[in-house]
Parts: sequence; C-alpha cells; structure tokens
Amino acid sequence: MLPKAILELAENFQKFPGVGLKSSQKLALDVLAMKQEDYQIFIDSTLKIKEEVKICSQCGFFAQKSENSREKHVCEVCKNLTRNDYQICLVEKNTDVLTLEKAQIFNGRYQVLENLISPLENIFPENTKVGYFFNQRLPKLLTKLENLRKVKTPEKMELILFFKAGFAAQATTAYIKEFITQKNLENRVYLTKLAEGLPLYYNPDTLDQATMAKALEDRRGVV
Repeated sequence: MLPKAILELAENFQKFPGVGLKSSQKLALDVLAMKQEDYQIFIDSTLKIKEEVKICSQCGFFAQKSENSREKHVCEVCKNLTRNDYQICLVEKNTDVLTLEKAQIFNGRYQVLENLISPLENIFPENTKVGYFFNQRLPKLLTKLENLRKVKTPEKMELILFFKAGFAAQATTAYIKEFITQKNLENRVYLTKLAEGLPLYYNPDTLDQATMAKALEDRRGVV
C-alpha cells in the first residue's frame, strides 16, 4: 500500500542493526513528515559525517578530519596530554572506547584492534591491528618509558584487555601473552583484564556504567 520510495527507504533503514520491518517503515515515514528545512539539515549531516569523520591514525578511534591535508587524523583522546601514556586498553571495536569512557574512571589510552584473532573464521594477526600495535606503537612508548626512568621510576606499561568473551578473545589473549614472552617484555609490560564480575558472554555495547566501572577497578592480571 505504501509508495515505492517509502518502501525503498525503509529497506535501507533495515541495514542498521536491530531495525526491523516495522521500525524501518516508521523511520521512513518520520523522514517524510520532516519540514523541508529539517530534512535538508538531516541530509547535509549524513553527507558530512562520511566526509569529516575519519579513523584516528594513532589508536583507531573516531577522529575529526584534519583541515591540513598533510596532517594525520588524531582523535580527542590521543590529543589529550593529561591521559596516562603507560596504561593502554586494547579493544575490538571503536564503540568499545565509548563504553569505557562512560565509566569515567579510565584515564589511559586505547588501541582499537578492529578484529580479534579467530582462526576458525580465517582471521589471523595480520587481519587485525595487533601487529601494528606491538611492532610500531608499543616500542615507541616503551622507549619513552625508558627515558622517563632517568628522572623518576615509572610503573610498568599496563595493557588492559577488554574483549567480548568467546573463542576469539581467548585466541587474541594467547597471542598477546606469547608475544610478550617472546620479546622478553614481562618485566616491562603488565597484562590485565577486567574483573570476573561481568557476565560470561557480556556485550560491551550493553554494559551499564556501574558494572563497567566496578569491573575496571577490580581488574586483575592475566595468567
């Protein structure tokens, strides 16, 4: 009964996770009901987000496009000089950073891996940012840590693992532990994970702030 254009827009809305047929049709009708000026603002903003939002060249989080084409895109977390350079949380997705930031107790840095290692799904270290982090970013941070020892005695570099529970998380954790051992970094890198108070198959996207904060505070070493 609905015009073809409405059905086509509704079908496109269904490409968003969790949006079914009924919800997609409502969204399409809501767009149709917009005032022309509001509709134009909506269209402009959808075009702008694809043009102006980039991936941070350092950690992989969302970043505003640099106005200088020669400069790399850097997110607000990486720009913040007050953050702890020696406490880095490894996460799977960009949105996991938002989950941790909502807890408001973590003041370290992040590294988005994009994928977790999962041989069963043909996802290996080279298909993730694990190699980039350990071969490029971490050595620079450890060098900075060594230089800092000349003026004071800093703590070890702490790597916090924040992965959705499952086989891929176990495989990724095992790879990281093995890498640290092979590179003789045990005395320089401390590997931790969130406390066991989280549900076994927790989803980072749905954790409430209190649970997230408690799990982060009570994190423990990876054995």
